[in-house]
Amino acid sequence: MSYLFLVLALLSSFSIALLLKVFEQKERNRIVIVASNYIVAGALGYLLSQKTQVTSSVLVFGIVVGFFFCFGFTLLFVAVKKKGVASSVTIGRLSLAIPVALSIFLWGEKPLLVDIIGLVLIFFIILSWEGKIGRVSPILLAIFFVFGLLDSAMKFFKLEFPAIDDSFFLIFVFGSAMVWGWLYILVSRQKPKRADIFWGLVLGVPNFFSSYFLLKALAAIPAYVVFPFINIGIIILSALAGHFLFKEELDRKKVFLILLGIIAVFFLSS
Repeated sequence: MSYLFLVLALLSSFSIALLLKVFEQKERNRIVIVASNYIVAGALGYLLSQKTQVTSSVLVFGIVVGFFFCFGFTLLFVAVKKKGVASSVTIGRLSLAIPVALSIFLWGEKPLLVDIIGLVLIFFIILSWEGKIGRVSPILLAIFFVFGLLDSAMKFFKLEFPAIDDSFFLIFVFGSAMVWGWLYILVSRQKPKRADIFWGLVLGVPNFFSSYFLLKALAAIPAYVVFPFINIGIIILSALAGHFLFKEELDRKKVFLILLGIIAVFFLSS
């Protein structure tokens, strides 16, 4: 059963990337979809989590993380439209280099040789992705840092608040993200369409279960198995889907960099 959770976590994450691409092709309102998706994600979190007491510091932390969840999801929408599924997802998954680097420099963890090699590979991939060395796409760079910040925030949560149930914490994160999204919609005086709200609710299902199944898998399977499987799997599936379903061009250099990215993810997750 534990390996079923692992596969379901991968498929949930992959389906998010596919839905984002479809929504952008149909020119749907991305912020309404993002804000609406957290309604379902938060509700599912409440139904399936183990209720525990939380302190004010946990609540504030969840509100801040929720803002970056909302911002990061919206940013991913833009990246998928401008750079395609393969590029956006690959760079997004490589962002695990940030929590690894912070673990070394901030939390005092001692790096292994494979960690150093993985970080160097990711640095090279980021600088080389747009063709000329040093020419970095702003949107992909933003994806890299925002998603890395989110991964780091979740690691910080595990270190600082070990007694709080993970799924229960997600309620505050998703609820905060929902409030931030709808607050922006109200302030910008947008008029949400029913179709956008509906598709946002649909997106909320795989968005919640990508985290839920990940936590379930981590409870029974070593992290060095879970993270390479999901991160490498989503990179491969997204690259294939982008090329064959959405006709995104993947030249030899991009394929080479994706393969390097898979190796880097494996090193950093081992």
